[in-house]
Amino acid sequence: MKKSLLLIALALLSLSVLGQEQEQPPVQPAEQPEVQATEPAPAPPTLPEGRDLRIVRFPADFIHAGKEYPAGNYRLVLGEKDGQPVFFVANAAKELLFEDLAVVKQRNGGAGSGFQLSRGLMRDKEYFRIKVVTAGQWLMGYFLVKK
Repeated sequence: MKKSLLLIALALLSLSVLGQEQEQPPVQPAEQPEVQATEPAPAPPTLPEGRDLRIVRFPADFIHAGKEYPAGNYRLVLGEKDGQPVFFVANAAKELLFEDLAVVKQRNGGAGSGFQLSRGLMRDKEYFRIKVVTAGQWLMGYFLVKK
């Protein structure tokens, strides 16, 4: 009987100790992540005014000012900046990507108000050229093809 009382006492003691260990700390409310106020991203620049050359297909990946651009369709506008002709290149959403000064060559003859646009790879395929022919000049833009 003494052994059974001792066993019962040990069992009760172990149950009370186990019950205390199994108590879980109170659950803290989930910490809310701090929401930082962010300024809206500035709107990308839009195309300036000029002669819209519409969509031009660039047949190969090209590089401008150290940045690579994939082959594809780009919107071109021939405009002026500081009195010089400039090709403005934009994506399909008309967001300005970059601008490139036009190479201007005087053209003899061709009086009138004709306007032609031609495009193509140069003979060595190192540059993709956009050429605009107007009444008195040629305006050309050269885009370095990625090798």
